[in-house]
Amino acid sequence: MGAVSDFVSDFDPTTTDGLANLATGGLSGALSGPIDQLGGFIEGDLLGGNAADAAEEAARLQAEAGRNALQLNRDQFDQTRGDLSPFREFGTAGISNLQGAIKDPSARVLNNPFFTALAEQQEQRTLASAAARGKVGSGGTGDDLQRNLLLLGNQFAQQDISNLQNQVNTGLGAATQTGAFGQQSAASQGGILGNIANAQASGQIGAANAQQQGISNILGIGALAFSDIRLKENVKFSHVENGIRLYNWDWNEAAKGIVGNQKTSGPIAQELKKTHPELVFTDPETGFYKVAI
Repeated sequence: MGAVSDFVSDFDPTTTDGLANLATGGLSGALSGPIDQLGGFIEGDLLGGNAADAAEEAARLQAEAGRNALQLNRDQFDQTRGDLSPFREFGTAGISNLQGAIKDPSARVLNNPFFTALAEQQEQRTLASAAARGKVGSGGTGDDLQRNLLLLGNQFAQQDISNLQNQVNTGLGAATQTGAFGQQSAASQGGILGNIANAQASGQIGAANAQQQGISNILGIGALAFSDIRLKENVKFSHVENGIRLYNWDWNEAAKGIVGNQKTSGPIAQELKKTHPELVFTDPETGFYKVAI
């Protein structure tokens, strides 16, 4: 009481000092601090401003973490795609050659300098063998040369096609890996974007609920109870109280593990929301409606 009496005496208009303090605006200055503190308490604590700010800040941090994860995912995909790019290009380059080898194998074989050298060596050996037997000019020697050339050419053609198929398969494998990783990355990015959206939505819901709870504090409202029609069955009208329709019901399967031991009488949240929206809140964890009781 001493502090209060001292404060009052400082602004007593019947005294010279008190009159001077009032004249110079000392009272407003002395009251500005307590008024500011009171305003901060009302806005921050009583009206739920601090809780709302905390919910929004938590959502912002979650969204920021999600965006960082999204960027890391995109960077990883770009790096993997770049690492596989040479193999895809290598395989792509072999496609046209493989088509040519299958369509006209003799053209690639005859234009192969290695085949030409081997064919000449094979011809020289055949002629040397025929000369040793004195059959260089015989018809059999010509047949042998033709047969050996066809066998050698077929071997080259088959080996050429096999090599080109391996080249194309290398590119196909790299392209398949790129596509599969791209699908995984897209699914992952979709999940991350969904988490970001959920975090932002939860922050907004949490902030709104905090502010509504602050209002309910001002109005002297007590606890919040689930009263969502989606959690009820066997709903029966009871009576009207203070202009609010009240019902009796049973909790359904969806309510198990959510409502606990809450009573089975009261308003329907969806109906109450139309007439008294300030008494209806969204539970941030389940998304179901609660009412102030």
